[in-house]
Amino acid sequence: MCKLFSQYENQIREYCIANSLDFEKAKKLPKCWGKNDIWLQYYDHEKGKNGLKDETPAPIVLKITVNNGKVTFEETEYTRKYLA
Repeated sequence: MCKLFSQYENQIREYCIANSLDFEKAKKLPKCWGKNDIWLQYYDHEKGKNGLKDETPAPIVLKITVNNGKVTFEETEYTRKYLA
């Protein structure tokens, strides 16, 4: 699991609760991360069974950025669709 997600799990949970998002779903989504950010993505298990051959995109559901210990969130057009 992404260490950054684990480190800020409480703040992410609080954000989800405050914005009527399902934290348990967020926790299970695939994650792409860097030094100061985490991008939660949606992956459809019914599609993409042939890996990259299918060229199935994994849309960004929620962007989480950490700057000087402060966590900020950016919702995308897919946030409500996959986390509400």
